[in-house]
Amino acid sequence: MKKLILIICVALISSGTTFAQKKSAKKTKKVVAKTEQVAPVVVKDAFQQNFSGSEAKWSKNYSGHWVANFTKEEVKTTAEYDADGKWVATRSAYEGNTLPETVATKVKSKYPDATIKDGWKIERSDVAAYYKVNIQNNGTEKAVLINEAGTIVE
Repeated sequence: MKKLILIICVALISSGTTFAQKKSAKKTKKVVAKTEQVAPVVVKDAFQQNFSGSEAKWSKNYSGHWVANFTKEEVKTTAEYDADGKWVATRSAYEGNTLPETVATKVKSKYPDATIKDGWKIERSDVAAYYKVNIQNNGTEKAVLINEAGTIVE
């Protein structure tokens, strides 16, 4: 009887490992090209009030907001609006050498050995505008936040 139970246990254990599925280590991700969409008139009007004369390419983000991609004063900028045309946020991307001088000076004064990689000016409807600057300081990557008054928050 003991031998029979032992044989059944060995058979169950070995069959479990034999029939176990192997998971693929490589998962493929489907790439979907973004197509330009036509924003509602109320959203386009709100955009023109804020950024008159700018031509934008429109798309929708994951939260259903309308996003306008455009260039303003040679800076790539995105502006986000809700479906009613209410402004939500604006993000302006800067290269390390094109950041506003006051921001670059503040970063260099706090981190004299750091290299400024790039940065963004982020304006949102719920908080004051600030800059997010990516730096490399002593071999480590770091993001530094600077408000409009020049105060650095890490």
